[in-house]
Amino acid sequence: MGIDIYARWKGMTKEEERAQITGFDPCKGEAGYLREAYHGEPYATHYLVKEAFASKTGKAKIPAKVLRERLPTTLGMVQIREIVIYKSSKKRIAQVRQSFKRFVFLCEKKEKETGKPVTIIASF
Repeated sequence: MGIDIYARWKGMTKEEERAQITGFDPCKGEAGYLREAYHGEPYATHYLVKEAFASKTGKAKIPAKVLRERLPTTLGMVQIREIVIYKSSKKRIAQVRQSFKRFVFLCEKKEKETGKPVTIIASF
């Protein structure tokens, strides 16, 4: 079991939705997908998209500005998690951090294109 985070936006195509089906790959932020396993804290997703976790539906519209503001702390949490829990290499840490950066960048891009914050779905 794990935590799956999906970004949804106005005008999202079926192809964009299919790109989020990644076989639980934690490095697909550019598709609007993040993944964390339940192996222990800190959970970077819980911090980055906390409104989705607090919602009864698991969904929340989160402005890209908020995601951008949370990103530095989130990346620190990713790094701690990768080092402490997984004993990851520097390369792997960089890959997972980059995935979170790309996720936020995509949310910013889609908000700019549509004029509306993306909807974040937390499946856990």
